[in-house]
Amino acid sequence: MSTRSRSERGLASAIIPAPGLETPLPILFPIYATQARTTSTENLRPDIQTAYCAIADDPKYAHFIRIPDRIIRCIDSFGINCNRATAKDRLLSYYLFIGVIDNALDSAHIETGRLVLEYLKTREVCFDEACINSDVRLVTETLKSKISKDAYFSIEEKLGRLYQRVLRERDATSICELIRLRKAVGALTADVSYLLIRSSLNREHQGLRRFMKKVGAVGCLIDSLIDLGADRRLGLLRFKPSIADYAQLIRHTLIGGLRVLFAYPVFFGLFAPAIIDNLRDRFGRRQPVASGRIVRDRKEQVARVA
Repeated sequence: MSTRSRSERGLASAIIPAPGLETPLPILFPIYATQARTTSTENLRPDIQTAYCAIADDPKYAHFIRIPDRIIRCIDSFGINCNRATAKDRLLSYYLFIGVIDNALDSAHIETGRLVLEYLKTREVCFDEACINSDVRLVTETLKSKISKDAYFSIEEKLGRLYQRVLRERDATSICELIRLRKAVGALTADVSYLLIRSSLNREHQGLRRFMKKVGAVGCLIDSLIDLGADRRLGLLRFKPSIADYAQLIRHTLIGGLRVLFAYPVFFGLFAPAIIDNLRDRFGRRQPVASGRIVRDRKEQVARVA
């Protein structure tokens, strides 16, 4: 999800905890891909820390790594006091998790979602040997360590719904169905991020939550515009988009985006940079895989998951 803010605050001010809020949870890993370096790493094995940092440093996840800063700035613009250090730490873990899972799903490993849900069923965090050899397992265990006890069930349930929407999205047979499901995926993704940081806010803020969900929905439509042709070539769509389909997707994206901008004009400043991030990330992380094999693998894996 991409968000916009009128304030161009420096990184230092973005991570200063607001007084009177909860004590920040320990930050498990230094996120080198951003400038938010920290020396607080918990007592974890160096090889686990190194493996996680290698994922965070991968250029194909750079777009996801930048999202937390935008969300923090939006929270500031809403005038909400927030424990920035804790919120940013959780958001970094979440959006890196989203990036890794998204990459796996785009590579035809549709069963990845089912594996993640299995990992989430166990509330206890387990950084074992398997984490080193599995990016999916490592980012999932890290995310688990960031979820508060009160929010865990809600987040687990929403991630399950999110995976079901993704499965249905891959089986969409028309642009109308794809648009509806993409908006649902974006809104759910953003809603999980709100639940993840809710205890870091000084109060419940439904206005912020609604805003995040709206921007998440539009962000997914923008992603679809960027990815539609490549998704078709890789066998990730069950229909061939026509010129009319592209026109309909553009119309829905523009209408959704303009509605957000008219309702929240102060966020116009970061809208274009966020789209540029999407473009740079999408064109940089596509891997050359034979489309025939992806179609075959996707059909087989969807059948097994179903």
